[in-house]
Amino acid sequence: MHESNPLDPRVVRTRQLIRDSFLELVQEVDFNKITVNLITKRAGINRVTFYLHYKDLPDMVEKMVDERIKFIETIFLDKYDEPYSPGFELETLIELLEHIAQNAKLFKVFLVTKHIPSFTQQLMELLRKLILQNSNQEQAFPAMEDIPRDIAAWYGTSAMVGTIALWLGEDMPYTPQYLAQIMVKLNPFR
Repeated sequence: MHESNPLDPRVVRTRQLIRDSFLELVQEVDFNKITVNLITKRAGINRVTFYLHYKDLPDMVEKMVDERIKFIETIFLDKYDEPYSPGFELETLIELLEHIAQNAKLFKVFLVTKHIPSFTQQLMELLRKLILQNSNQEQAFPAMEDIPRDIAAWYGTSAMVGTIALWLGEDMPYTPQYLAQIMVKLNPFR
């Protein structure tokens, strides 16, 4: 695979075109029947162009997953650099849900259609790790003193990912701000 400058606007546009074509196809065709040929036809590019950017279809999917996970991680880690303050969870959750809403087509494929299990697994692992990190701050979870942290992290992770997947599956009937407010209110460890 030829390495091109990932910041070059032409590279960014071409990769986005390839990914958009893939996301459209996933909604129309069984995931296992999607090929590089189908993607390139949909994108209006040739196969050589695809292979300039990705080794193969699994490589493209892996890169899409990695990029989203890294971006989600930065949403949380940016907040961890600041001292804990009440409202931390709400601000972070709003930012996460807004990002998901802005990229709803991609996240529906990743979380709702369940064709990309690696994304759900990586997202759950990331959120579990972040919940465990945050639970070290006693002021963040005052009601958790007799609850094993790992159980709290499992529960919080499953509730968050499940709620987001169902929200996406229902075509986001609530704004990210409203959903975040309700999710924070439902937190049993407050």
